[in-house]
Parts: sequence; structure tokens; C-alpha cells
Amino acid sequence: MLLRPPKVWELNLSSLLKAWYTFLALGLLTFIMTAFIGIAPVSLSSAVALPHQLLFRASLNLREAIESMVDRREFRAEVLELEQELADLKETNRRLELDLERYSQALRVQEFQSPAVVATAPVTGVDPSPILARITLGRGSSRGVRENMPVTVPEGLVGLVTEITPRSAVVRAVTDPESRIGVTVRGRGGQGIARGELGGLIRVVNYYENDPVRVGDEIETSSRGGLFPRGILVGEVIEVFAKKPNSLRIEFLVRPAVDMPGLQVVSLIDPL
Repeated sequence: MLLRPPKVWELNLSSLLKAWYTFLALGLLTFIMTAFIGIAPVSLSSAVALPHQLLFRASLNLREAIESMVDRREFRAEVLELEQELADLKETNRRLELDLERYSQALRVQEFQSPAVVATAPVTGVDPSPILARITLGRGSSRGVRENMPVTVPEGLVGLVTEITPRSAVVRAVTDPESRIGVTVRGRGGQGIARGELGGLIRVVNYYENDPVRVGDEIETSSRGGLFPRGILVGEVIEVFAKKPNSLRIEFLVRPAVDMPGLQVVSLIDPL
């Protein structure tokens, strides 16, 4: 007859589960107190020391991770703020550079072409027509622009204001077929009329020469016409046509001094 072991040695599954749940509850309690309150229990029994240590370390790691994430977010926000400030400073610096460029251009025009510089204006459009050469300015009558104002840059003459609105103006360029400008050969004299030519050139007609005109001569505004100050560079002679029989006048082609499609800012001068 077999003897059964005493009940004291019987394993009770229910008791083991209760003990495990107790350890788990204590560990969770420790985690909550450490992670969210910041206080760790000081009197824990040796029976729960191991799970407490594990969960305590886990809670510390979690808190450090959360703090690190918050620090990174704050750092990222600070970096974005600094990047925006840098972009604003770059934009301000660029505006100052453009203002300095405009003022420097106006001073050069005033010094070398005419003291009667009224203002500068941005170029907002260039007519793509192969026939007409018109340029639109982003400044009009509300800013002091008037019709018949000569328009120029330090490189030379651009044209004449022919149309105007309160906020814009249209310039007839020296290369426009309707343009008419009194010109002379720089340093040599003579008188003629410069008119626009297809292809972006200028043809000088009815030119009465004091001395022979040669390729490479510079052409500038003369006193003829009454609107342009004398001495503004118009362009360079690239071809001289043969004089007609019994004629005292000659014709020649001129390459304009100014690159019209590349214009960005121009100066406006009071007409004579």
C-alpha cells in the first residue's frame, strides 16, 4: 500500500500565481513611483528586491529617454528658429546689396553723364517683339517718373520714357525703329540722327562728318534733339557704308553700348 506525501509538500498552483502577481504588482508600483513621482521605496523585502531593481532601472532608463526626447525637440525647435533668423538676415543683406547697387549706379550716372538724375527704377519687362524694342519699368508717375525722361545706365543710353501709369512706365529703347536721337562721334564732331534697326542695332543716317568715321569709333548723344544730355555713350561703329555720289552725308551701323535684355535697374534723368 502506497503512502501519499504530506500535504505540506504539495505544490499549490494557485498560491504560486498569487505570489507572482504580488511580485508583479510590487514591481509595477515601484515603476510608477520612480518614473512619475521620482521616489523609490526604501523598505522593500528581500523577496521583491530583484524585480524591484530591474523595474527601477527600467523606469530610470525610460525617464532618461523621455527627457532626452524632450531635449532633442527643444534643440530642434531652437535650430529651426536660428535657421529662420539666418534666412531673414540673408534676405535683409540682399536688399541692402541691391539698394547699394542702385545708389552706386545713380552716382556713376550723375558723375559721368548728367547731374540731373531723378531716380532709379527696376526693369520689370523687356518686349520680346523682333520689331519693337520696349522696356517696362516698375516705377511710374506716383514716384516722379514723367514722359520724355531719358533712361540710362553707366554703360550708356537706354532710351526714352514714352508711356506712363501711376506705377509703371514704358521706355522706347535706342534700338527701336521709332527711336530718333541726335548723335556725334566722340571726340571728333559731326552730327547725325540715330534710329533703331532690326536685329538690335542702330543706324545713323544723314551724318555730316568733320572727319572720316571709322569702325570702332564711339557714338554719343549730341545737343541735337533737345531731350538728352550731351555726351552719353550710345554705341560703337561696326560698319560704315559708302558715301553716295554727290552727297555730303554718310550712314553707318552702330552696336548699342547697353545689353537691353540684361537690364535690371536703370536711372532716369530730367529732360533738357
